[in-house]
Amino acid sequence: MARGKLISLLLLFFAMLVFMAGSASQKGEKTEIVFYTPAEDSSGAIRQLVNKFNAENREIRVEHRTLSWGSDDCRNFYVSAFSARDNSFDVFSGDIIWVSEFASAGWIEPLDSYFSEAERTDSLPGPVEGCSFADRIWAVPWFTDSGVLFYRSDLVEKPPRSWEELITVAREKMAGGAIKYGYVFHGNQYEGLVCHVLELIWGNGGQILAGDRVAINSPEAITALQILVDLIDLGIAPEEVLWYQEEDARLFYQDGNALFLRNWPYAWSLMNKEGSKIRNKFKLAPLPCGPQGAKGSGCLGGWNLMINSQSKHKEAAWQFIQFLAGFDAQKFHAMVGGRLPTRIAVYRDEEVLAVNPYYEELLPNFLAARPRPVSPYYPALSEAMQINFHQALSGIIDPAEAIANIEREIKQYYEDE
Repeated sequence: MARGKLISLLLLFFAMLVFMAGSASQKGEKTEIVFYTPAEDSSGAIRQLVNKFNAENREIRVEHRTLSWGSDDCRNFYVSAFSARDNSFDVFSGDIIWVSEFASAGWIEPLDSYFSEAERTDSLPGPVEGCSFADRIWAVPWFTDSGVLFYRSDLVEKPPRSWEELITVAREKMAGGAIKYGYVFHGNQYEGLVCHVLELIWGNGGQILAGDRVAINSPEAITALQILVDLIDLGIAPEEVLWYQEEDARLFYQDGNALFLRNWPYAWSLMNKEGSKIRNKFKLAPLPCGPQGAKGSGCLGGWNLMINSQSKHKEAAWQFIQFLAGFDAQKFHAMVGGRLPTRIAVYRDEEVLAVNPYYEELLPNFLAARPRPVSPYYPALSEAMQINFHQALSGIIDPAEAIANIEREIKQYYEDE
C-alpha cells in the first residue's frame, strides 16, 4: 500500500515537472507574425528595421515577405488572399487608395482603439484622412507622397502661384529662347494622370464627391481640365506628354527641356545627381491654383500599415506597427531609404534635413495635400477618370463632355445608397 502511494506521488511529481517545463517552454516561445510589402528598394531600409525589431523584442518575431513592385500586382495578391480568408499573414503595407475598398469588404481590422488621437495629431492630416472610412480608422500612415511643382530657379525668381501666371511666364521664356517648353507632366492614360487632374480640380475649387453625392460635374472641374488641354494646344507642353509617365517627364525635364515640371518629390534627388544638366538649378513648390481657387493642392500618394482581419496575432501585429510608424523608425527610413515620413516632427529634425534638405520645402505642401476620393468604388471611379481625362487631352472629346461622362459613369455606384 505504501509502495503504491509512493509511486502515485512520484507520478504526480513528474507530471508537475512536465507541466512546468511545458509552461516555461511556452513562455520562451515567440509569437511569429508575417509582414508583407512590395519589393524593397536597394537601400534595404525595411529589412534593417525588421531586423532591429526582432533583435529588440523578446516576445515577437517578424518574418518579412515581399511581393512585386507593381501596386496592381500587390492589390491582386491581397484581394485573392482575403477572398480565401487567408490568415497566413498579419501585417501588410497597402496603397492609400485601398483603405475604403478593403475596409468595406471586412478584410482589415479597425484600429480606432489602437491608433490614439494624440498619435493622429502628430501625423500629417492628409494621410490620416486617407486611413479613415465610415468614421473609423483602418490603417496607420507609414510613408507619404504628394504632387509638387518643380521650377527652374536659374530662370525664374519665384514659382507661379496660379496657372495663369505659369502660362504667362512660360510663354515669355519660350519666346525669348531661354527654354524649349514651358511645362511637362505625365499625361498617359493611367493613375498618375488622375492624380494631376484632381490637383487642378481641387486647386480650382472643385471636388469629385461631396459626401456620397457625385459632385464632379461643375464649372470648376471643366475649367481645370481645360487648363491642361490648353497647355498642350498652345505648345507650352509637348504633345508627347500624352504618352508620358513620371519617369518620362522627369527625364525630359532633367535634360533641360522645360521650365516647369509636375512630379513627385522622389525626382529631386535624381535630378540633382552628378551629370544632371539641371543640377542645383531647380527648386520645388506647391502646385498653382486655378482662377476659381484659393490655393493649389497636391494629390496624396503613399502607403499605410494595416492588419489582416483574419490574423490570429492582432496585438503582436499592432506592436510591430507602432514600431514601424514611430518617430525613430520613420527618421531612419527617411535618412536611409529616402521615404517621406508621415510624422510631422521628422521633417524638422536636423539630422534628417542634413541628408534631405528639400524636406523643409515639402512640409507646407504636405500639410495642404489631399487624398483621392475615399470610396470602396474607387477602382471604378479611377477607370472612368483615366479614360475620359485622356480623351479630353487627346482632343477626342472636349472637357465638358469628359466631365459629364465621368459623372454619368460613376453615379450608378451611389444611386441605390
